[in-house]
Parts: sequence; C-alpha cells; structure tokens
Amino acid sequence: MRDKAANQPIRVAIVVFDGVALFELGAARDVFCTDAATVAGRPLYEVSFCGPAATVITEAGFAMEVPAGLDKLREADTIVVPPAMCPGRTVPTAVLGALRQAKSDGKRLLSLCTGAFVLAAAGLLDGRAATTHWSECNELARQYPGVRVDPSVLYVDEGDLLTSAGVPPAWTCACTWCSATTAPGWRRRLPATS
Repeated sequence: MRDKAANQPIRVAIVVFDGVALFELGAARDVFCTDAATVAGRPLYEVSFCGPAATVITEAGFAMEVPAGLDKLREADTIVVPPAMCPGRTVPTAVLGALRQAKSDGKRLLSLCTGAFVLAAAGLLDGRAATTHWSECNELARQYPGVRVDPSVLYVDEGDLLTSAGVPPAWTCACTWCSATTAPGWRRRLPATS
C-alpha cells in the first residue's frame, strides 16, 4: 500500500445513473466527502460523482446533475457503486462496460447495499463471495447463480471487490475501507460543540 499521507488524496468515484438510491448515495457522500485530512492538513479524498449522462433521475423522481462522465473512473483509485432502483430498467451498458474496464485496470470497487446487483450484472462477482441487503440475498443468488451470496455477514471484502448488506453495514464497510487504505497519520476534523 502506498503512503497516502505523503501523496495525493485517494481518488474516489461514485457512480450514479437513473434510479440512484438517495439514502445510499448520501451514505457514500457522508463517508468520503468529509474534512478527513492528513496530519499535514492535506485532504484525504478527492471525490467525483460520475455517470453515463449529465443528468439522471433519482429513485425519488427528481433530476440530479452529474458533474463527471464515466471516463473519470479511469482516474479513480476506488469506485463506489450505490444501488439504483429502476423497475423494468437494466443497468446502462456504458456503466457495465466502465466497471469492467475499471476492474481490469486494477481499481477497487465497493458496492453499497443492492449495488451488488450492478457488480453482478457486470459479471464482476462471478465465482466470488458477496452480500447485499438481507431481503434481496435470495434474488441476487437466483439472478446470478455464479455468485456465492452470503446473507449472514455485514460485508464481504474480497480484496479488490467489497459488497455490503444494507445501509448501516455499508457505512461499516466504507469506514473499514477508509481505515485500511489510509496511513496512520490522518485525522478527521469534527465541528466544535458548545
């Protein structure tokens, strides 16, 4: 592992497309878009929100601007995949292709909650252990029989692929990733309380 305290911030790309789930997107934002910094005061993370279109429609039905395209994934160290709930729709081909390329390029991928379905649709979980929200574990196993779905864990860390079960476990998984990928000399600035 490179010494993150002495180098540039860890580049995190959060993938969004139509149907993105706001709660999990908020969880990713809360974990990675913080004031976490090195002891020297340099930001620990550089976060990009990326997608196949400049505007997506969230699961709540409103439009959200997406500042970067999927090409930004090439610059990322880690890619976060929140769930997208689009009944009757499939994951955009461009997203699947970009995730496959990112994995081939050695990027680390982290899915939150049912974001595991996106990684599975890209074929990235075949032959691997994974988890997702407890209520969707049977469906993940049914749709993707090549995935070893484990409904009994909070998250699965396969090294370069992490999957999490539900939102609280997604936070735990993301925070575990943070502590594993940062040098000991980092700190998080917290607001002062009165």
